[in-house]
Order: sequence, then structure tokens, then C-alpha cells
Amino acid sequence: MKKQSNSHFNEDSLKRLNKDLIWDEKQKQKQKDRLMQRINHLESSKRIPYIYKWKQNRWMKRVIYSGFAFLIFIGLLISSAFVSPAMAQIVSKIPYLNALFEAKPLTDEITEALDEKGYKWDGVGVENYLKQVSVMIVGSDEYYNEVKSPVKKVIQDILDSRGYDAYKVKVTQSIPYEEPTSEEKKQLEEYNKIYDVVLEVLKRYGYDSLGAVNNIQPGSISFELPNTEKRTEEIKKQVANALKQKQLGDFSIKVHTYNPQKREREARWSKIVDTISNGLISKKEYKVEMVGYSNKPTAFTISIETSVSSTDSDAKDTVDKIEKTVQDFLHSKETKQTIGDDAYQIIIYSKDKKKLNES
Repeated sequence: MKKQSNSHFNEDSLKRLNKDLIWDEKQKQKQKDRLMQRINHLESSKRIPYIYKWKQNRWMKRVIYSGFAFLIFIGLLISSAFVSPAMAQIVSKIPYLNALFEAKPLTDEITEALDEKGYKWDGVGVENYLKQVSVMIVGSDEYYNEVKSPVKKVIQDILDSRGYDAYKVKVTQSIPYEEPTSEEKKQLEEYNKIYDVVLEVLKRYGYDSLGAVNNIQPGSISFELPNTEKRTEEIKKQVANALKQKQLGDFSIKVHTYNPQKREREARWSKIVDTISNGLISKKEYKVEMVGYSNKPTAFTISIETSVSSTDSDAKDTVDKIEKTVQDFLHSKETKQTIGDDAYQIIIYSKDKKKLNES
């Protein structure tokens, strides 16, 4: 299945959050709505790439991590690599994407600049699909109106210094944080007890987490194991017994399996695809709208969607520029060490979904 490199959170994660946010349907929806607000109403589609950095810890952190585990594991294609202006002279002769590969993330530079100037911010995000950098300001209406323009200028100056002319800047006011209700705290406490019991059993079998895909619901639990594991039924029984012994209830246990070799390859490629995605989308000259990938046994395929029509007179020039930039990056010493012997291909598409190349 084709996945979007949408830097970012991948994801399905917010849809899966609907399952993860514990027990009562009304409470689940309330929690989910809060989370959706906290990430500035980001859409749950896999086509929405985002990199988000939070200022505050959240009481729901463990629950949220459960929902985002898969994205975190494969690199979520959520982090981005951007070159710092201070390095501009040093990396001027280094191919564009190679300079991004090892450099400071854009979110880090923005948050450091905001902190240095003393602004009160809550979340900073880079949303590639929207080509937007977002920041949420904490404080009163008066404070927000006072700092909105200066904050926007700080971010715009950083983007300009990097040559990222494809992004717009959006500054919004942070939604006040609400303490969880006593019922919500009780739900989270129950969730944590179950999570800890399951994890304790899995650790006895050599696993330090519930895996990338997991879910805890009233009466049902699912977690993940490699498809090479021969003790799956035994582990399921041990989990069910441990929960009974702790008087946490009866649960049906489901195990999701994954191919360790395929996941290992996906993890190695994650930063590569992430760099290509952010590097091409951030500059108008490449006319790139989205970068995705598919991890098939035959070849790791990177798909690049452009705003170019297949009939445009400059289509070939744009495709050649994209392909050269990507191939220079993939053939560099550092990247080739990561790729190893993996077969791969790069496919560039027009906005009317026609292939503009085949490499």
C-alpha cells in the first residue's frame, strides 16, 4: 500500500486515536476533540504531513503515544532536516538535499528563536501538504494581538533566510488547557493499569513495548509481534491470565504481526524520504505537492506528485531538475550507506496523475 511521506505524525493515527481514547463514547469524543484542537485542527488524512513541536506535556501522553506509535517507529516521517542559515557558507557547495539530511529541523530553529525573544508559544508545526508553518500563542487576547505580527515576522525571516518560498505562516491563539475531569483521570488510571500489565508480560518474552499497532478497549486488547514469533498463543494466554489475576477483567486478545525485514528497511528509508519530501516541497521551483513511498519487496518506490500538467511546455525541465536533485542525493556516499543493496525507483507524476518519468 502506498504511503505518503507527509512528514510527519503518517499516520491513520488520528483515526486510530478514536479507538485508543479509552472507554465511554462521550468521553472518548471529548478527549479526541481536545486533541484535535491542540494540533490546530489538522486533518487525519495520510496526505496531511505535519511536524509539530509542543511546549507542554500532556496528561494524555501515554494514550496519545499509543495511537502514534507506528508513526514514531518508522520515523513518522514526522521530523524534517533543514540547513541552518549559520551553515550556509559551509554547505554552499554541498548538494541541496545532502545539506538538509544532517541539519537542524526547521521547528527547532523556530522554537529557539521564539524562546530567545521571550514569546509564549504552545505548538509550532510544519504542514507540508498545506505548505504552511503554524504557531500557537499562549496568553490573553491582548497579548496575542500584540505579538501576532512580530511572531509571524520572526518565522518569515527564518524561512526567507533558508530560501523556503513555498510556505506561508499562520499564527493562531492557543486554546486554554483544561485539567481532566475526575472521570477522565479515572479512565486514564484504568488504562494505565491494563497497559502496564500487558507490557510486563511482553517484557518476559523479550519485548519492551506493545508494538507499533496497539489498542486497548473495554473487553479487548491488541498488540503487535513479529511474524517470526512462535509463542504467540502462549503470550496471548499469559496476558489474559495476568489481567484476570489483577482483577482487571476478561479481555479478548488480538495480535497484529509484521515483517521485521520490511520494517527495518522502512525505518532506514524514513529519513531519506523525509528529506526529499521537505526539501522539494519547501521551494517553489520544484513545483512539488506531495512525496509518498511504497515499501514493496521488489523495490522501495518514492512517488513525487507535482503541480505540473503533462502538457506544460516546461514539464520536462521541471522533471529533470527534480530527478537530478533526488538522484544526486541518493547517489551520495552518506545516503548510499543507508540504502545499502535495496532496489529503489523514483516516479514523478503530473497533477493529472500521469507519469512524467520512470527511473
